[in-house]
Amino acid sequence: MTQNTDQRGGRAILLLIAGLPVTMILAATWLWYFVERGDIDIVGALGTANSGVILSEPANIKSRAFTATDGADTSLDQLEPKWTFMIVQQGDVCDVQCNELLYLTRQIRIAIGRDFNRIQRVLIVDTPAAQMVSTEDSSEASSPLLAALDKEHSDLQVWLADGQPVIPERHVDGFAWYLVDPSGWVMMRYAAQVNYKDVISDLKFLLKNAGG
Repeated sequence: MTQNTDQRGGRAILLLIAGLPVTMILAATWLWYFVERGDIDIVGALGTANSGVILSEPANIKSRAFTATDGADTSLDQLEPKWTFMIVQQGDVCDVQCNELLYLTRQIRIAIGRDFNRIQRVLIVDTPAAQMVSTEDSSEASSPLLAALDKEHSDLQVWLADGQPVIPERHVDGFAWYLVDPSGWVMMRYAAQVNYKDVISDLKFLLKNAGG
């Protein structure tokens, strides 16, 4: 009797162990489905002392069409899903502040360490990039933007917007950049003068807890 009970108990434990991976996969799939639909705010649910500003009007730009520097149509859904630094630049000059922000986002990505391949950078412009210039110092002559980016920011995607606002946010003071999650949701805005250590702290939290 005891032996039969032990055997049944052993089989139950084996079935439980075998079923755990399936249960975890189903739970993860269920969670991601509702995150994709926007029904669950995973960042809010997990909680984070973020140094950015959560957008009051979330926007999903995963399928938003842009034009690459070679003239081809492109979008986030053509890239591997990653956390994206999105810098929105207006005008035909990438000035001192613009260059500082490009440098900042590059260094943050590098400083993440082994997870740097889970992060990508996109510069959204409203003027064809071939017509834009870069001015790193107000006392220096300008140089073609694409040449400067190819030299210093080879990982950066440069996309031309269609003239419509990339996000519905209005009245943003100063120069800002955004964090986009792997599903294409523009979720957080950072000021240009943000402390890079604070951003790294946010990212490490998200990379550890929110996937992508």
